[in-house]
Amino acid sequence: MVAGESNRSPLAVVKDYFVALNDEDWDLMASVLHPELDLIPSGSRPRIGADKAIAMFQKIFERFPVHQDSPTRFLAAGNTVVVEITFNGATQDGQEVSFDAVDIFDVEDGKIFRLSQWFDTAALAAALQGQ
Repeated sequence: MVAGESNRSPLAVVKDYFVALNDEDWDLMASVLHPELDLIPSGSRPRIGADKAIAMFQKIFERFPVHQDSPTRFLAAGNTVVVEITFNGATQDGQEVSFDAVDIFDVEDGKIFRLSQWFDTAALAAALQGQ
């Protein structure tokens, strides 16, 4: 652990997560994720470990090379931060996609150790199929 890292607020850690996600800065992402992160993505199987989470994000961004997760509201209580998000992006073929989501972060000692992501996967699938 980097000296002073545990002094960072959970909110600051989560804000760095969004910078890392949007910039595809995988070194910064690795610095905010606990090595044994428990990631529970909406509509997919859980991932255990920061390396598996980063690999999942990289795979998603292959499908959505244009992407921006815009936090619209942060609710912090103790070590938990709940974030309302608007995702705007485009697929490889230029199809624009937009949806709202909620992420719930649990932070300990300056690292995200649990992240659950929530959004309407059926609506996203329908949008991608042009329905």
